[in-house]
Amino acid sequence: MSSSDPFRAGVSLPRYRGAFLASLLLVLLLSACLFPGPGSPEADRHATPAATVVSRQAPTLLPDNHVIVDRPIIHNLPPGQAVPQDLVLPLTIDLLYNDTALERTLDQIYTPGSPLYRHYLTPQQIRQAFGPSDEQIQNVRQWFSSQGYRILAVDSLATSLRVEASVGTIEHSLHLQLQQYIQQNGPSSQKFYLPTGQPRLPAHIASLVQSIIGLSTFGIFQPELRSQQPGPAAAAKSGDCHQYGARQTLTHAQLAAAYQFDQLYRHGLQGQGISIGILELNEPFDLQDVAQYFACAGVQPPSIEVENVVGKVAPGPGQGEAALDLELAGSLAPQAHLVVYQAQKASTQDMLAIFQRVAAENRLAAFSVSYGAPEDALSDNEQLSLARALRMMATEGISVLVSSGDCGAFSERLPNIALVEMPSAIPYAIAVGGTTLQVNVHNERTNETAWGRMAGAGSFCQNDWGSGGGVTQSSLFKRPSWQTGPGLNSHYDGTAGLILTPDLTPVQAPNGLRQVPDVAAAADNIAIFWHGRWVRAGGTSAAAPIWAAGLALVDQGLRQLQKPLFGSTPTLYWLANHPGRSQLLNDVVSGDNGFYRATPGWDYVTGWGSPNFFALLQCLQSA
Repeated sequence: MSSSDPFRAGVSLPRYRGAFLASLLLVLLLSACLFPGPGSPEADRHATPAATVVSRQAPTLLPDNHVIVDRPIIHNLPPGQAVPQDLVLPLTIDLLYNDTALERTLDQIYTPGSPLYRHYLTPQQIRQAFGPSDEQIQNVRQWFSSQGYRILAVDSLATSLRVEASVGTIEHSLHLQLQQYIQQNGPSSQKFYLPTGQPRLPAHIASLVQSIIGLSTFGIFQPELRSQQPGPAAAAKSGDCHQYGARQTLTHAQLAAAYQFDQLYRHGLQGQGISIGILELNEPFDLQDVAQYFACAGVQPPSIEVENVVGKVAPGPGQGEAALDLELAGSLAPQAHLVVYQAQKASTQDMLAIFQRVAAENRLAAFSVSYGAPEDALSDNEQLSLARALRMMATEGISVLVSSGDCGAFSERLPNIALVEMPSAIPYAIAVGGTTLQVNVHNERTNETAWGRMAGAGSFCQNDWGSGGGVTQSSLFKRPSWQTGPGLNSHYDGTAGLILTPDLTPVQAPNGLRQVPDVAAAADNIAIFWHGRWVRAGGTSAAAPIWAAGLALVDQGLRQLQKPLFGSTPTLYWLANHPGRSQLLNDVVSGDNGFYRATPGWDYVTGWGSPNFFALLQCLQSA
């Protein structure tokens, strides 16, 4: 999220009056949607069994030489110091899993004509088909317990154990050392730990342990947030709504009309019986802020549940991220149940724990994640652990919407070094970029451009360089077979502008690896209520909950007709390659993110563009 100074002038809330145009577009859309997309004949999409049966495909034992502990590549690493021996650290022990077979099954679920097409699996089916045996889990558990570790939890999907132990115990049992570092990171400093050497585990345990997460703490996830602390003079009195929508900030009603939420409402779709998840890392919220927003928006306050997945976050207004997420998702899907998944730290371990909880519960239609880190801040094992959890959620049909970042093409926050963010660059995250949206007095969408560098932005990004996007440099994530369509092969060469990768070679795009974002939505000039005042907010942190709310209502409409849920990224690309794409998605064709440009078709700034949710629903209902 990004935000700026409070504002005071008032403005009325006009109503949408484009019903005739919407009806005309709907007729055109339905005509287009009656024709199946390339490679997806209508008969094939219905030729699926009545029940999903997946056979047991047990994982094979891991080889002796696999890398259990790794660390990100960090340039100019300062000297390290020994970590206190009595310091207690939590660790996540990733267990062996048949990830290859799970990936193959997932491909079948999203491939038209496959017997498994659109037949999502339950957590129980995933564990039984692809996970370790109970005996294998018990062997790992017993060994770590015998070494002095305290077993905190065993993931119900059998992907990992969460344990804790003193540094002395960790170093002695794994036969490695931990070092503590302090590094300057822009205007602030960061303290982190890194392991030295590879652990030595008994062969019968090493063959069951995929990786150990938590020995490296370099990667920290940041909310896509820029804020200014409010002062007493900025506070709004309870019930004072005249600042809502002031200075042409976007209100919930304007967003609802621009992206066709209002048409979903007219068909009775407001989120009844649907749950939307929101991830928050050490980020509380004030219920009074949320209540004030909904009072001024004229919307019934949502049902909110908080799950403390790791520890308990101290109360307070937070940085504004949670307020933004709740106010946008709750106002746009006003009768949905919002589930806030909280963790105490912004670490890979805590994000992974939340991902695993969401996959294990399997109760969400959509899951909004407004946090990211530069891809090179995470080790390979950390990226693979997050990817496994996202793969599971996609297999279950959960739509995971992840902010693509607010530093344009430069997620490391430094100019000329082009990187994308994790976890948005993982293929089964729907990466959401940002736009600047304009509406008229009737709340009709009149213009939408790529959200770019903001006025006054400095040489170190403060979430004000625009929509995150580009190509990953991680060889772990090849460009998926379904990531096709006009614009995806547009070529960029960083030589002339000295736009480089971390190894100081010019960026080349495409490069055969995953490209982001997938879609976009408003990320600029949005009204929210936080810390007792109205603020102008934005960032791709706003775009992710907008998309999460919209897909939740789409899923509600699909459920009413007993249709499969929207699911993950392959569904989006099938729709984007559909003859009716121009009615489904608003192509954003102007603006840039510091290197890449918004162009017709897919682009590295806004993906396929912003949504028309009612049109998306109609197309999927007719399929």
